[in-house]
Amino acid sequence: MPAPANTLLIEGSFAELADELAQYIDTVCKSEAGSGVQSLIAPTLGEIREKEQAEEPAEPASIQTQKDEVLKKIVGKAAVLNTAPEKEFTAAYNLLIHLSNQSPSRDMFLNRICSYLSEQPVASSAQFGPSLALTTLTTIFNILPNNSESRYHVFMAILKVIRSTSNNAAFDALTPQLNTNVPKWVVAWDLDDEDARSLHVAIADVAAASGDHDMSYKYLLHGLETIPSDSASEAESRDLAKRTLVAALSNPTITDFNPLIDREAIQALRDSDSGLFDLLNIFASDDYAAYTEFLESNPLTSIDLPESAAEMLETKIRLLTIASLAAGAANRSLPYSTISEALQIPKEDVEMWMIDAIRAGLVEGKLSQLKQEFLVQRATYRVFGPKQWSEIQGRLMVWQRSLEGVLSLVKSEREKFEREGAGGDDMQQNGERRFGGYRGQGGRGGRNQNHQPREVDFVGGD
Repeated sequence: MPAPANTLLIEGSFAELADELAQYIDTVCKSEAGSGVQSLIAPTLGEIREKEQAEEPAEPASIQTQKDEVLKKIVGKAAVLNTAPEKEFTAAYNLLIHLSNQSPSRDMFLNRICSYLSEQPVASSAQFGPSLALTTLTTIFNILPNNSESRYHVFMAILKVIRSTSNNAAFDALTPQLNTNVPKWVVAWDLDDEDARSLHVAIADVAAASGDHDMSYKYLLHGLETIPSDSASEAESRDLAKRTLVAALSNPTITDFNPLIDREAIQALRDSDSGLFDLLNIFASDDYAAYTEFLESNPLTSIDLPESAAEMLETKIRLLTIASLAAGAANRSLPYSTISEALQIPKEDVEMWMIDAIRAGLVEGKLSQLKQEFLVQRATYRVFGPKQWSEIQGRLMVWQRSLEGVLSLVKSEREKFEREGAGGDDMQQNGERRFGGYRGQGGRGGRNQNHQPREVDFVGGD
């Protein structure tokens, strides 16, 4: 997989190496004598040798032009290297890459080589062909400078091979690079919005093919971010927005829909895919009752969601409903009866659903079986607007008043201490010791131990 840039070291002059590679290509092609690549480039290679050995050096630009002519003929026939024996494949391609990398027009040659590796199978090895192609593409990527835009095209070819072959091992090896380097690459390669979007969508495609739907959604969302406002209503933008929205709804781990609501391309679905857009609003801020009402007139299949997703969607909207109930609970107390009614479930199933909501990270708190209530310690706001800011302001004011009370009490006690002085030690008087207001005579004092039944809360958690 892509790694820090390195150098490919191969000894020999251009003419010697080009002649050697041309001869090998003719051997793989089984070309007749005098009709292969070697015979085509022989005259030009002869001229290059003469110019390089002449007493008066020729213009470097003139020699380079002839070298590029040779390279065009070699690279034009190089697709046949995909049929080379497995043990010779990498060496042959490395020689081709080395020759191409010496040219000022290397990007043109390397792009052509990448197309051979990503669009044509490596016929010499059905089992290891994709790995051979990926190894060679990685070599190309690593010999290029970090800021070379050609790295973009090479990386896209790498993604194409991984996706077409469903090579999960290669994707796993690539994942650390995706997590750390993609934002840097977008900047270093100076990609415009269109190329950046193509990169993000290609990564999303590979992740989805490899079964990593969380990463796929992440890069689809990055792709949406590259859509300019004036293109939000275009067909391509709507298609990407629709795909991203379906991915978010279909993924059981996605419970935050605010990043979608803010995207103009998603807002454009209000006209083209109103049913899907309405469902987004329900999952973003509404409850289970609104979801069941929506389904009465909008079957899932009518909005491009598979019927197989019905159970997952029902579970997710119930968990999100719990989050809303907890966030709005008065005095941080949420009765079982309220949860049961909102989720339309039997009261005896409430604790199971609350545990699932805790595991999903939507709420934190304690389940009180004795009081039949959930004591909210933390709840996730599904939407955050003026109402939520007002609630936070109110809580901060309560906290402020509480702190002011504490400070007032501390100040009062300090003033009392200063008035009475620090010399009076009443911890021991008349041979008696005081312990928290209780007296003990010459021995261990303490409170009477009164073992009364007490309520035991069921603490939510894994």
